[in-house]
Amino acid sequence: METTLTKRTLSGAVVKALSVFDNSTNSYKITTQIEKTGHSLLIGGTVKIKISGLSIYSNLLNEEPIVDFFNQEKSFFVVDANTIRSENYIKSKLYNNGNSLSDTLTIISGTPIVQINNDKILLESGSYNFELLNKLDYSYLRAWDLNYRFKIKELGIGNQEIYNGAPDYYSDTTLNDLPDLNEQDLNFRFCKSVEISIAVDKDGNNIPDNDFTKTTNIGIIINKI
Repeated sequence: METTLTKRTLSGAVVKALSVFDNSTNSYKITTQIEKTGHSLLIGGTVKIKISGLSIYSNLLNEEPIVDFFNQEKSFFVVDANTIRSENYIKSKLYNNGNSLSDTLTIISGTPIVQINNDKILLESGSYNFELLNKLDYSYLRAWDLNYRFKIKELGIGNQEIYNGAPDYYSDTTLNDLPDLNEQDLNFRFCKSVEISIAVDKDGNNIPDNDFTKTTNIGIIINKI
């Protein structure tokens, strides 16, 4: 798994979309593309992005109703240093005021607010190796707010899988009293899943749900072993 642990707003981003019929699935492939020069996300990774402020497009088919397709949170793939993309299959083209979405990339009207909501990720139980990118070569993927830490918490422990474990904390050598997460091999054998997130301070407080003002931006590669 490759991703960027971050929770921030992409100012000046442009949102485009297209709709193409796919004979193999008998449905339309809707591509949503975010264009932002220098978005500082790990290329080849995936991130959760919340979009709001765009014109409302909806699917007219009753069997697959979509109230508002673009103004929501989706998983996006980081294509290159300036492009982030999501692809979804639905039974009909999307419509806005009676006009169908084009089969070429078109800017979606409105004033987009594009927020990367990727300060935590969930992994299934197992063993993992964690790798951070070289800080000197990729400083934009090793940006930290003061006293930030990684928080790792096992979820669903015990025979009934209803309890959560005590969190463990790691750093990237920024805090001397915590172990470095880079190249750690960690085992999560006796839980349903494990949550990896960014904690803000030494009290272990997470980033508030609606706070997209932080600068922390950590590229991380997680390999199952």
